[in-house]
Amino acid sequence: MKEKMTERADDSVADSSNQAERRAQWFVMRLYSGDMTASDESELYRWLAEDPGHRRAYEHLVQLRDVSGDLAGDKDIAALTRNALGARTRTTFDRRWVVGLAAAVFLVAITGFLAKVLVTSDGAQIFETALGDRQTFALRDGSSVTLNSGSRILVDFDSLGRRILLDFGEIFLEVAKDPERTLTIRAGDHVVAALGTKFSVHLAGDRLEIAVAAGRVAVTDDNIRYPRQTEFLARFEAGSLILNAGSVATFEQHRQTVKEDSIEEVERLQSWRSGRVRFEDQRLMEVISEVNRYSPVKVLIEDSTIADLRISAVLNLDQVEMAGQVELLLSSLEDIHPIKVVRHPDRFVLIADRS
Repeated sequence: MKEKMTERADDSVADSSNQAERRAQWFVMRLYSGDMTASDESELYRWLAEDPGHRRAYEHLVQLRDVSGDLAGDKDIAALTRNALGARTRTTFDRRWVVGLAAAVFLVAITGFLAKVLVTSDGAQIFETALGDRQTFALRDGSSVTLNSGSRILVDFDSLGRRILLDFGEIFLEVAKDPERTLTIRAGDHVVAALGTKFSVHLAGDRLEIAVAAGRVAVTDDNIRYPRQTEFLARFEAGSLILNAGSVATFEQHRQTVKEDSIEEVERLQSWRSGRVRFEDQRLMEVISEVNRYSPVKVLIEDSTIADLRISAVLNLDQVEMAGQVELLLSSLEDIHPIKVVRHPDRFVLIADRS
C-alpha cells in the first residue's frame, strides 16, 4: 500500500513538474517573440510568485535560450530550439534587454513599487517614479536623468557602452561626454543616441516624442552595435534622423513629424521639470491626457463635442495638493469654455455645457 501511495505521489509531482515546464515554455515563447502583452506580463509575475518550482522552470528555459542563442549558427540546435520553445531567436542585444527588463520588473513588482532604485543581479539599475513624483538621479558616468511622473528606466553601463531602456513615461537627460561610449536610449521601436546634449524622451504607448534642448541626438530604428562615438557616427549618422537643439520629433503609428527651430515648444514640453505643465492652444483631449499623468483623481471626457476645444492653461505640480491643483484647473476651464465638470468621489467627468 505504501508503495502504491508513493507511486501516486511521484506521479503527481511529475505531472506538476510537466505542467510547470509547459507553462514556462509558453511564457518564454511570448517573451522572446516580442508578443508579450501587459496582461501576459502580470500573469508571469503572479505565476512566478506562486511556487519556487515555477521560477526554477522559467529560469532553466531562459538559460537554455541563452545557450541556444550563442549557438544560433548551428541549424540542428536552432531547429531544436524552435521546436522546444516555439520562438524565433533574437539578437544578443534584444535578448539581454528583454530578459533583463523582465527580471527587473519582477523585482519591482514584489517590492510593491516602494523602492526608487533597484539593482539587478547583473549590476544594471532600475529607476522608477510613482504617480505625481519627479526625481533626478546621478548616473555612474557623471550624467543625470530626471524621471517625470510614473516613469521607469533600466540603466546598463559597462566598458563597452552606456545603455538606457525607457520602459514607459518620460525622462530628461543631461549627458556627460565620453568619446569612447555613446549613450543610447531604447524607447519602443527606436534608439536615440546622445551626441553630447540635453534632451527629453517621452514614451506613451506607441507614441514617442523627443525634444532637444541643447546639442543634438540621432534617432534610428536599428540596433546599436558600435558603442564608440566615432564608430556610431560612421555607421549610423547617414541613415539616422539627426535632431539639433530646438527640434521636436514625434513618432506614432509609422508616422514621423519633426519641428525645427522650436525652442519655445521644447521649453513648454520640458516645463514639468520646473514644477508646472504649460498648455498652449492644445486640444482638450490632449490636455486631459497630460493631466491624468499627474492626477490621483482621473479626469474623463464623456462628450466628444468638446474634445477638440483649444485650451491654454497651466497645471501646477504640487504633489501635496495635486487633487486641489487639478480642481483649480478644471474650474478655470468651466469659467472660460462651454464645459461642465461633473464631480464624483473618484473621478471628474467633462461634458458640454448646453445651458
